[in-house]
Amino acid sequence: MYAFVRLPIEVRRESNPMAIQGDLDLYDNDPSDEGIDDISLGSEGLRNAVLYNTDWTVETVLNQISKGTIDLAPSFQRRDAWSLEVKSLFIESILLNFPVPSITLAETGSSKKFIVVDGKQRLSTLAQFFGNLPSSKFDKFKLRGLEDLRHLNSMDFDAICEFDPDLITQLENYTIRTNVIRGWKDDDVLYSIFYRLNSKTVKLSSQELRQSLHPGPYTVWLNEYAPDSFALRKLFPGPEPDFRLRDMEILARYLAFYFFVEDYSGNLKKFIDKSFSVLNRDWVSMQSRVQDAAVEFEESYALSTQIFSESLPFRKWNGDGWENRFNRAIFDAVMYSLKKSDDRRKISENCDVVLSLFKEVCLDPDFRGSIERTTKTTTALVMRTNKWCESLKSIGIECSLLRLYGRRIVFEK
Repeated sequence: MYAFVRLPIEVRRESNPMAIQGDLDLYDNDPSDEGIDDISLGSEGLRNAVLYNTDWTVETVLNQISKGTIDLAPSFQRRDAWSLEVKSLFIESILLNFPVPSITLAETGSSKKFIVVDGKQRLSTLAQFFGNLPSSKFDKFKLRGLEDLRHLNSMDFDAICEFDPDLITQLENYTIRTNVIRGWKDDDVLYSIFYRLNSKTVKLSSQELRQSLHPGPYTVWLNEYAPDSFALRKLFPGPEPDFRLRDMEILARYLAFYFFVEDYSGNLKKFIDKSFSVLNRDWVSMQSRVQDAAVEFEESYALSTQIFSESLPFRKWNGDGWENRFNRAIFDAVMYSLKKSDDRRKISENCDVVLSLFKEVCLDPDFRGSIERTTKTTTALVMRTNKWCESLKSIGIECSLLRLYGRRIVFEK
């Protein structure tokens, strides 16, 4: 059993280093989201995984990034969590020889390449400051907001090289504690470490690690599509795409249920992981279908805002008013009912009636139980989907209901 300790980036300051964009807390702590409860670690998987502690200099780390040995993932070119001020303070901490948190990497088989389990923002900040990420908007950034080394404010890497090259040497020789996980056979080992490392800080979505574990054309498409999606930018507002990748995770969730709902067994993480494996493998034959489903996603979201207003889609009615928190279980049920274009047309003609029906179903004890408590079970998924779809029959909507045969979900004929 290994203990992972996260040290503060700045022991002198009690500011939040993540510089979170917007107020997105309404999307967190949802029992329908992925989490550590989706993980089942066997003793064999834990026994195979070995953790090595090593000390790499900044120069060594940058060399590994330049060679592609450490994969920072393309998502970080558009999804930076840290502001320039926080990036600058991180560089200042190193120049002052202050302790910074360790990074955790997972070695991938015989290739000797590394997946970043924890520390991407620190690594990307170093690479950007040294000018090693030319496609990043922060590449070769100028320091600002420094307190102890104020004379370096407005200087970038090249300017400091001219001003005091010894500072750059000091920066390159700074040692970063690096934890390397080797011999892991099960992705759950990495997910478990990932969740535990981030449990006391900003909650990151599973999608960040999933992108590294499941590379391929579908993953690339999702990464490129999500930042420009009208629906996702409305769901996760902010000046930049959501740095936690929750927009990608929501769309991936939708597409997984859209294509593979009959394969769902109650473990959400494994279900979405498998959808990535299949869609990456079969991308040539599935690409057009996925793109069509994405169009339906956009149209279904637009209709949901027509029914509930832009501020209320996928919220729960409690009898007196709307709850603020985004509910992924409601998202599943409502979006499932909007899959067909004919159904969307009928619903758009009866928005007031549909809104009343939704308020009624939210007060149904069985429906409420399926969106509030053990929301990820197959029973809960079938319950909420069918309760909502059955309520729509009064306006002529005939959704395909789901049925359980043992643990298997099937469409009712």
